[in-house]
Amino acid sequence: MGGSSSKKLREAIKQMNETLKNDLQEVRKRFETLKQENETWENDLQKFPERFETLKQKNETVKNDLQKFPERFETLKQKNETVKNDLQKFPERFETLKQKNETLKNDLQAFRERFNFQAFLERFETLQQEKDKLIQDLRDVEEKINMLEVQVKFNAVGYVLEREWREILKATVEVTLRPDLAHRSLTVSKNRIITYTGEESAVWPSVRGSEGFTSGRHYWEVKVEEKGYWALGISTYLDEKIIPEKPEEGYWLLRLGGGKYEAVSQSIVTISLPGKKQLRKVGVCLDYDEKKIEFYNVVDTNLRFHIHCIECGLSGQVYPIFSPGSQDRDPLIINSKVITNT
Repeated sequence: MGGSSSKKLREAIKQMNETLKNDLQEVRKRFETLKQENETWENDLQKFPERFETLKQKNETVKNDLQKFPERFETLKQKNETVKNDLQKFPERFETLKQKNETLKNDLQAFRERFNFQAFLERFETLQQEKDKLIQDLRDVEEKINMLEVQVKFNAVGYVLEREWREILKATVEVTLRPDLAHRSLTVSKNRIITYTGEESAVWPSVRGSEGFTSGRHYWEVKVEEKGYWALGISTYLDEKIIPEKPEEGYWLLRLGGGKYEAVSQSIVTISLPGKKQLRKVGVCLDYDEKKIEFYNVVDTNLRFHIHCIECGLSGQVYPIFSPGSQDRDPLIINSKVITNT
């Protein structure tokens, strides 16, 4: 009996200890919570003077704003009245502008009827055209006077006017040459220089341009400088590499040989250069559609003369053709770029 009571007592004490232990832990937690709350209150109390001062300043601001409110309200009220008055005047102003616009419209219509504005524009356009034509005619007269001065100075005829010359130069083409299209006695360089370097007996070994023409206008230049023999123009032959002395057909040329300038086609015509001047640069202009080829003495960018025109019975493709002759070794030079006087 005594042993059983002792066991129950120990168990009761153990439970009381557990309960006390749990209560102690709870007290500690509550203490920590209270401690943190106390610290928070302390911080808030420390900030209170600053917050109080801020609230005091805000209160002063509100107080001042309230004192100014009647004045500001009166200002807003006046502005509102002004806007209201402006809105009331708007229809009247719009009507005034509308009436002015109608008046302007009527005045413009009356002006057109009295003045005949369209007729004035037409007369002005006509006058402008007449003025432009007069200026162009004046330029032509001036150039013709210059032409007469040139003819007197150089004892020459056939001077080409600047305006006509610009049209010719618009047809400038780049002539390309290939060594395989040249006679074996000729050397053809990449920069379009043709030189007789052989020992052949052919008088007029030749090379043709790579590209042919079947329509349009085409212009190129050839420097002949002081050469005593050369021939140039157009040909219909693809494979011929020697120009006959007396071609029957298919050639239209200007040539120099034995001191004589000749126009060569199915017939040969001797040409006398005005002023007994030697050609140093020859301009060639093919007009396929007009079926003619013309030759020019190009002295410089400001001075050029018409030499001769050959009527051509053209059909099919024609090619530029060149011969440096076989009597000297001075070159023919095909201009890769024609310099214009702009």
